[in-house]
Amino acid sequence: MIKKFSFNTVVVGSGAAGLNAADLLFRAGQTDVAVITAGLKKGTSRNTGSDKQTYYKLSTSGAGQDSVMKMAETLFSGGSVDGDTALCEAAGSLAAFYRLVWLGVPFPYNEYGEYPGYRTDHDENCRATSCGPLTSKYMTEALEKEVASDGITILDDVLVTKIFVKDGEVAGVAGVSRKYISERNPTGIVAISARNVIWAVGGPAAIYSASVYPESAGCAHGAAFEAGALGQNLTESQYGIASLRPRWNLSGSYQQ
Repeated sequence: MIKKFSFNTVVVGSGAAGLNAADLLFRAGQTDVAVITAGLKKGTSRNTGSDKQTYYKLSTSGAGQDSVMKMAETLFSGGSVDGDTALCEAAGSLAAFYRLVWLGVPFPYNEYGEYPGYRTDHDENCRATSCGPLTSKYMTEALEKEVASDGITILDDVLVTKIFVKDGEVAGVAGVSRKYISERNPTGIVAISARNVIWAVGGPAAIYSASVYPESAGCAHGAAFEAGALGQNLTESQYGIASLRPRWNLSGSYQQ
């Protein structure tokens, strides 16, 4: 017998974006929410690193002038972000950053309370900050604690393979899980009905023959495409200098 669940909203993916989305929904009053993940400890956010992982936001230190519109223009000028999306990212960047600070992510600050930044490629506003090579790991660990304190349901070890669509609207998802294999359900199929699905599955780790994504990271873009989602801004997938043993990104600044 297929294992069945029902929620108002499900978040597919347990990286920083997925965990943050679930927690913010909960705090906004949507308590009938669940996180579905192929592995709570497996995602790119939890397992990736570089010589310094950069967190990008509006400038928060020094005398340099910055604004929401300036940051939006910077994001938009790369050619892979729509203008309205760039504006939303810029407008929400400080709220998102300080929330992580309050959750305990150890971003560096000086004696005056400023969070100093540094320049990344083509950026004149020193918007970047970092906790070091494992910045995204610290973020997911802090957000996981917050989700746990909310009591949000986490369906772990469930690989989502299908998005259900009915009359043009999302109706839920289905996947497989070793947890639910039984004589009556030999394939471990799981079906989850939901009015809303947030797709937070991260980068296309599995589509390259050579990849610097963590070996534990998968890829679930196919299910979204099969459900009718349009591919957009796919060029944001990162290309650049990296090592394969170990799988490790190198920043442009470091190379220069």
